[in-house]
Amino acid sequence: MRSDFIRPQHFLSRMQPILPCFLFMIINTPLSAQDGMEGPPPSPVYAEQVRIENVTEYRKVTGNIKAVVRSSIATIEAGLVMTLPVMEGDTVQQGDTLAHLDDRRLVLQLKQLDAQRTSIEATIAERTAQLHQAQRDLRLLQELAQRKAGNPKELGDAESEVEINAARLLQSQRELEVLQAQYELLETRLSDMTITAPFTGMVIQKNTEVGQWVGVGDSLLELVSVDSYEAWLDVPQKYAQATMQPGAGVLLGIESAGIRTESTDYRVVREVDPKARTFSVIVPLDDPDQKLAAGMSMSGWIPSGQRGSYITVPRDAIMLNQTGFYVYVAAEMGPDGMRMAEFVPIEITFELKDTVAIVPGALQDGDFVITEGNERLFPSMPVMLMSDNNESAANPAEILEVESHGASGSHDLTEG
Repeated sequence: MRSDFIRPQHFLSRMQPILPCFLFMIINTPLSAQDGMEGPPPSPVYAEQVRIENVTEYRKVTGNIKAVVRSSIATIEAGLVMTLPVMEGDTVQQGDTLAHLDDRRLVLQLKQLDAQRTSIEATIAERTAQLHQAQRDLRLLQELAQRKAGNPKELGDAESEVEINAARLLQSQRELEVLQAQYELLETRLSDMTITAPFTGMVIQKNTEVGQWVGVGDSLLELVSVDSYEAWLDVPQKYAQATMQPGAGVLLGIESAGIRTESTDYRVVREVDPKARTFSVIVPLDDPDQKLAAGMSMSGWIPSGQRGSYITVPRDAIMLNQTGFYVYVAAEMGPDGMRMAEFVPIEITFELKDTVAIVPGALQDGDFVITEGNERLFPSMPVMLMSDNNESAANPAEILEVESHGASGSHDLTEG
């Protein structure tokens, strides 16, 4: 019977010719390759120091985004919808056609008025000529009367004829003015049969279709502006005094659009909701990159009017994963000055302009948190602190010196 297993003595006999090759490879392996297996080299990073600061406390509030202009586009005239060239989601410019109603009857009425105007203009020309003739006859009779050769009755009849012709001419002129007003009104009605966009915006809802009859004032569609929006924040009434102070800033965060911004240009609606006990703060928002949409939820940070000492962390150091916010601390590994990335979860108390205040305990005053290069790190990875001239900062004092010189930079928040 044939066996499929290799006997030990057969295995050794087959391996004997190639054993010297394995020994040769092991002996001649470069030491650099063996050293490379000890671990990755330190990753160059930039870090800033955690500080304890006395700051104005902010409180988180919620709100939503609203379009500056939202309009239900309605009809001025009744009629049958002939064309509706827009769909939901279409962006239209001011003056673009949104719908067109059946205007055939108005066109015929306009032609009728045009013919009537031509007739009245001819009547005016005729009565003007009659008036001029009557005025000439009157002047001749007046000259005869001055020479004592005229008939007083004929003179009186001539004067009456002039007045009658003048009245008839005035009547025709007034009829032309009435007709002209009717003509202009009909032109306006004819123009109103074409509905155009009153502002640049986006169609978000259609309320009719081609072939449907619409009455006067019926809504055709909903249009919202897309160039600018407003953030409406619901603020508890206890923060009214601090929010209404001149120069108070409001911080906004719109996660879905990746936007963070600060504004001191906002309006306060001085009316408190009797049920929720909140009032509205309205912050204008420009949207040049078209990231916003009406109805988006957002959060804001408003001043509470109180100050306190908090541990503040640079915003660039904060990262987010499935479990929450965290930072990497450049922790010392030993007396040789080497550092490693230490993963530290944090809990944010409130946000400031370019920093955030966190719950104490996770970080200590003076800790170095990594602000650049942290996206490629993992826990316990060796790091090398760099200074602004791209050189290794073996002494943390070099970083502190750089921070002190650069502390006067802009505090505006940037997009997340």
